[in-house]
Amino acid sequence: MKNYFLVLLFLTVPFLCLYGCKKKDSTPADSNTELIQKLKAVTDSVLNAPDLHIPGLVALVVDKTKGISWLYKAGVSDIPQNLPMDPAYVFRIGSNTKTMTGTVLLQLVDEGKLKLEDLLSKFFPSFPKADSITIRMLCNMTSGYFNYSESTAFTDSMNANPARVWLPQELLNFSFSHDPVFYFPVGKGFHYANTNTIILGMLIEQLTGTSLKTQITNRIITPLGLQNTGFLTSGVELPGLHGRGYYEGSYVPGDDQTEHFDISWGWAAGSGYSTPYELQKYVEALVGGTFLSDTLQHRRLTDMIESAAGGYGLCIVHRGSFYGHNGGIPGFTSSMYHSIDKNCTIIIYFNCQLEYPPDNLFLRYVNILYGTNY
Repeated sequence: MKNYFLVLLFLTVPFLCLYGCKKKDSTPADSNTELIQKLKAVTDSVLNAPDLHIPGLVALVVDKTKGISWLYKAGVSDIPQNLPMDPAYVFRIGSNTKTMTGTVLLQLVDEGKLKLEDLLSKFFPSFPKADSITIRMLCNMTSGYFNYSESTAFTDSMNANPARVWLPQELLNFSFSHDPVFYFPVGKGFHYANTNTIILGMLIEQLTGTSLKTQITNRIITPLGLQNTGFLTSGVELPGLHGRGYYEGSYVPGDDQTEHFDISWGWAAGSGYSTPYELQKYVEALVGGTFLSDTLQHRRLTDMIESAAGGYGLCIVHRGSFYGHNGGIPGFTSSMYHSIDKNCTIIIYFNCQLEYPPDNLFLRYVNILYGTNY
């Protein structure tokens, strides 16, 4: 098991400009046909690149302004049996789950159960430097806490016993026992760490007296009518109809990771699953403000730690006008983004976890559709 599981991709993905922005005289239908041909061509180039080793992928691009609704599947969902990809299959969404945990947390803020400026010591006084860390710092990854999934001791334990069921506090213990516990002084930097989101999950359970799974189900999954989306607490099984997921960071022929590690290791930070169309429905609600008050939703979309490649905010990513997240977990990587400005949603998933992330393909898509103005 590699120590960069569930590590956010947006800080390392370069902007790729493949097509010029020169407009041609054509009807909208002709223009869309040309755009879709370009989307297909760049997708096929990624899938067919021999050095990338991507078994299969599904891509969904819905631009309601342009009138594009493009669903594309390519490659195989099962290498030994040479079975095709199926857009109806569920897949592990990894760190896209963080947006669900963050949404529940922010709903509790709207309900007056806590404030983003509250100190962690109000809820977990024994945690390191809890009297200096705010809830906002946990949401935007500025607490400085060491990421437990970057711990060699943790990855060694995972490899030694893949089916082990982890308690959230056990995950935190790898962070809090690490030397140093912090990457930087509290609030003085940014480091993406699953530790932060695990604490948010524990906080949600403390405030509600119910499980995080219950809260995500009742507040997000059920209201949206999602039938093939869920939050897992433990187990190696991936529910529902699904293909296989391969590799855990590097290419090893035949390395099937679909149901290898108990998902409790990701919990609030990455244990969700979904399908492309259901993820579209979710991310449109997420970005469109379905779940939060107007005031808090505005803050969520503007309170960002910015970088050259985009920004990270209250458990949400932005790239230009597109908001959402991405995810990487053994066997699967994915991107989900929606732009209110462009009236466009893009969902991509690969049935593998390798060095080339779906966010790279997302950036190539938006370049085709909008040039550099996205």
